[in-house]
Amino acid sequence: MDYLPQEIHNEIGALFVDLSESWRPVSRSDLAARRHTLATISRPWQEAIERQTFRQLRLRSTNLGSFEQIVRGSRRRYLGTILYTIVLPEYDIDVRSRFESELDRWVNDEAFTKAFSDLFQILKAWDEEIAGKEHPYSIELEIENIYSPSDDKNLRAEALVPRLSPRLEAAEPDGEERSHYHDLQDRHFQYSYLHLLRPAELPMVTSLVSLTTRATKRLLSPRAAVDITAKLPNVRKGNCLVSDTERRYPALRRCLRHDFAQVIRDVLPNATALQALEICLHQELLWNHAWNPADLTSTSTGSDPVGSAMREATCGLKYLTDLAISGCLDHSLLWPGPGSPLPQPFWQNMERLDIQFDMTTPSGSWYFRARTPAEHIDVPASIGPDTLLPPGYGHSEEEDAMAALQYSESENQRRSGGSMCLFRWVPDEGTIVPLIEAFGRACAQIPSLRISSLTTTIQVPLQIHQLRSVPVRSPWGVSYAAPGAEFSRKWQLDPAFRENVQQRRIMWDVKDWLPSNHLRGIIGSIGQCRYGDELVEKHVDFWAAVMRPRELARFRCSYW
Repeated sequence: MDYLPQEIHNEIGALFVDLSESWRPVSRSDLAARRHTLATISRPWQEAIERQTFRQLRLRSTNLGSFEQIVRGSRRRYLGTILYTIVLPEYDIDVRSRFESELDRWVNDEAFTKAFSDLFQILKAWDEEIAGKEHPYSIELEIENIYSPSDDKNLRAEALVPRLSPRLEAAEPDGEERSHYHDLQDRHFQYSYLHLLRPAELPMVTSLVSLTTRATKRLLSPRAAVDITAKLPNVRKGNCLVSDTERRYPALRRCLRHDFAQVIRDVLPNATALQALEICLHQELLWNHAWNPADLTSTSTGSDPVGSAMREATCGLKYLTDLAISGCLDHSLLWPGPGSPLPQPFWQNMERLDIQFDMTTPSGSWYFRARTPAEHIDVPASIGPDTLLPPGYGHSEEEDAMAALQYSESENQRRSGGSMCLFRWVPDEGTIVPLIEAFGRACAQIPSLRISSLTTTIQVPLQIHQLRSVPVRSPWGVSYAAPGAEFSRKWQLDPAFRENVQQRRIMWDVKDWLPSNHLRGIIGSIGQCRYGDELVEKHVDFWAAVMRPRELARFRCSYW
């Protein structure tokens, strides 16, 4: 076989792909498990197998020395993806009896910063070795996990899906006098967000073309991924998922969002090679409709700084064709103001625009309301000022110790809007119409647009049988498709989304709400200049057509 062309060896080697490289927790196949032994047969086999072995590497920040020694020569050219795990310093178990302090966060921030600085130093050296001689490397970087070896066992790197510890228990006192000891487990760092310190000192790396951050139990500050992106001049794809769920202490959340907005304005306009960008400010669906959301807007402008920053920072990126943003958003993401004229065209090369908004607005209101005033439930009495910061932020040691000792999960859930109280079933036109209008105006001035959507997730009652109904999730929103463009496979589960493919389409999935003719006209103008007046406009119900039968089957199986 040594006389076969190298291409044939490579094709055979590709059959030994390790299935465990996917996100699914599957066992390695026997062939994949023995793959490395084939590299010892001959030089052609070595090249064929190393192409697969180094195609995707899982790397811990504690193993950078071995990584630098092993990935040499042609192996660097095979490297396509680095799944990076940042290992934070260990700590004594006694630390779990309190929330992380400023010093604890600084130690972790330093370790987090060093993990990226050391990796980027290695990659920069690779870039410099081939500069002007070879085509640059093309490597994707994904932050797969962040943990400390001292964290709860559920949070280790082996856990594919990070989760909360099942319960909080008081630890038994040892020889010392410890009559009041509360093991917070993973909650002891729930108010801590990892930051990249001294981002200007991070080495510039030209070989990284993609950056992805996953949902990790150790939370990233929203700005961290953008700070890293600033050092990637050739980045073409960004996928940033960060937590934006903090409700008990809105002052911390507000500070993180405003900081995020500022770094977006500073960094993203310079990401001139960016082609696809996905930003998810993840917030758990709020099941307490009587909750009073915090005002996250800027006191100077009264608008959401995150939305306007994203629009202004990306409006001039000429290669950006795919933009997906989800989170607590308002019209400022899509248009300067409800009645503002278009200052100048933006997103002119955009082909896909996907906006997913939460049920709450950045200004502290809701996009949905009760069907009738009688069904509305008044907001409960205030549980504290929204300027209060969580334990570990400027409080005395005694106050932090008392907060840890008195912590209970049920109380934290109550103060974070975790109770269930559902009554907001219909859109509040005072808040949602300006958002839909802004979406329509923004899309109408994009000549290259093929697919766009403005959606949210609401709760709807599912009737299990005559005497029982349960609340479930349902999509709500409006979508557009240009002639010849196809909706995603998810939406095509509903036959209505597979019809009239060669025509301009507007799909209203808004339950029994009827948009005004004025609003329909704004949305109907999307793509009109390019494709003409012909338009297919439908009212659909994806939940009833696809999700309801599945949910019914699931509940009935579990019920009986």
